[in-house]
Amino acid sequence: MPVEDPDPNPKADSTLSPDEAFATLGNETRVEILRTLGEESGPLSFSTLFDRVEVDDSGQFNYHLDKLVGHFVLGTDEGYTLRQAGRRVIEAVLSGAVTDAPVVERTRIDQPCHYCGADIEISVRQDRVVKYCTACPGRNADPSTTLAGAVDEDGFLGTLPIPPAGVQNRSPVEVFEAAWTWANLEFLAEASGVCSRCSAALTESVTVCEAHDAANGLCDRCENRHAVQFHADCPNCINDLHGPFVLKLVSRTELLAFLTSRGRNPVAPSRGSIAAVDRVHMDYDEAVLSTDPFEARFTFSADADTLTLTVDDSLDVVDVER
Repeated sequence: MPVEDPDPNPKADSTLSPDEAFATLGNETRVEILRTLGEESGPLSFSTLFDRVEVDDSGQFNYHLDKLVGHFVLGTDEGYTLRQAGRRVIEAVLSGAVTDAPVVERTRIDQPCHYCGADIEISVRQDRVVKYCTACPGRNADPSTTLAGAVDEDGFLGTLPIPPAGVQNRSPVEVFEAAWTWANLEFLAEASGVCSRCSAALTESVTVCEAHDAANGLCDRCENRHAVQFHADCPNCINDLHGPFVLKLVSRTELLAFLTSRGRNPVAPSRGSIAAVDRVHMDYDEAVLSTDPFEARFTFSADADTLTLTVDDSLDVVDVER
């Protein structure tokens, strides 16, 4: 018998609580409906969607589709298509973020440390690329923002986010390059005060190690290379960003121009230029002028040229020297 198309626009304005949303997704047929719609650029009719999803009973299919319509799926006279919530779910599934956890053991790659120039090593675990220098102490960071145990390993240089899909069909050096690009795009958003995960306004602050001494690479007191650390926390989701203050400055036009005018692209680097960007971003000089109110100067160097940005207590750049 022919498959009948139900009302294409039920529950058009419905929303679900988080518990209801996750309960709705706890069914293989519903996830397959979302995946099928996600593969299309336009709406699918009821009959076409039914034919493409592996379900024999049209009544069962209609039941599962009805659970999705309103919050995850939009029904119109032209057919069914994903709403933004459904698109985000399928993006997460296809990225592997909720289903896969690839591991790459610590491997040396042809990339130099931006501090000392020695080769670096990377590993992949918990959806993070972990970077290590093979020669120098690297840098340290707030252990609450890194992988358990990683900061205790020699040469720790930090971590970069990478969804499981970013590891597939890539060599270790290609995984590193993909993670570096992905992370820098997130840093640009967060430096502008926008959460890279949910778009909410971030809460920003700084901490200063007032007895900072990193003459040997790392300060014994704060275990960081730089005295001024930037903190950006999202009040809406669990995203947070803690690290050297340059993370607040990476989106500044002055610093972007300083890099790009010298062939250093922080978003789309050429092969082998990543360390050159990181050297500007991470191996900079800082001078804390005052802690209360906060004021500091940050000087970046490239090709014998310097750029100094002075930042006040509002974390705004108040002076630029080239």
